[in-house]
Amino acid sequence: MPLYQSDSILLEAYYFGDDTESLRLPCGSVCVNAGAIVVDGIELRQLQSLRWTPDFLSFDAQGTRHRYPVSRPALVGPGQARFALL
Repeated sequence: MPLYQSDSILLEAYYFGDDTESLRLPCGSVCVNAGAIVVDGIELRQLQSLRWTPDFLSFDAQGTRHRYPVSRPALVGPGQARFALL
């Protein structure tokens, strides 16, 4: 389970046609497990206020962009959110 130091994540949602939504959120680190991504150091209020479900989570770490298909986040601790991988 790789742990990446990243200063933000990008959440993206795609709808029919060309409609999209995105939100960049600051964070401290991103841990990619077999079935989920855990983001640490994230502002939970911003996640809770999302009115849409993200389709993708992406982040940059060590000069590489990582992008994963995800579902709605679950709040798992202070400043921590878990996104199930699809």
